[in-house]
Amino acid sequence: MTDSGEQKTIRILLVDDHALIRRGMNGQFTLEPGFSVVGEAGNGLQAIELAAQVQPDVVLMDIDMPEMDGITATQQIKSDNCATRILALSAFDNDTQVMGMLGAGADGYCLKTIEWEQLVAVIQLILQGGAYLDPQIAQKVSRMLRPTVVSRKNSTLEVSQQPTLSNRERDILQLIAKGCSNQEIATQLYLSLGTVKSYVRMLLNKLSVDDRVQAAALAVREGFI
Repeated sequence: MTDSGEQKTIRILLVDDHALIRRGMNGQFTLEPGFSVVGEAGNGLQAIELAAQVQPDVVLMDIDMPEMDGITATQQIKSDNCATRILALSAFDNDTQVMGMLGAGADGYCLKTIEWEQLVAVIQLILQGGAYLDPQIAQKVSRMLRPTVVSRKNSTLEVSQQPTLSNRERDILQLIAKGCSNQEIATQLYLSLGTVKSYVRMLLNKLSVDDRVQAAALAVREGFI
């Protein structure tokens, strides 16, 4: 709302690789007072370009897309303009995708089963500076981020104690948190696949975690990324 009491139009950018979903959402927003769809993108690359051109208030971001995924696109859009609010809208609650989107700076995470009225309310919430997680996602994140004492090889390590990571290890941890595979990390950092695998093994051991999802959760919680 503006100071004069007039409603400010909320400018929406729709990002989804399914044209039918974009068309349906566009039609719904057309019927919703105070909303305007200012662009549609079918992949992350298009989303970055359009976000720079149309400067939306909110981006509804799918995650699993061709050309570039929603996690990478979210990180870039937030880097270009941190004021743009990004709401992940996915059909999946995959651990890696959830932590990847939150680590990339998404302001909320909804499943595509959300009711329309609730989606509208969530958009308004994040525009006011709030954050939102689908209850199913919130429970998952709470479980992953809950401070614990991790036992590994007959020793214990308080996860709140931050190990020292090299710049290269931090780079790899950031990409793990974004959901990148070993091959994708190797390509982005110009390393061999074998070298990346060695780094990942060392990281898991140094962080005292058992898998990549736990590493991503720890990275977000402890501020490594």
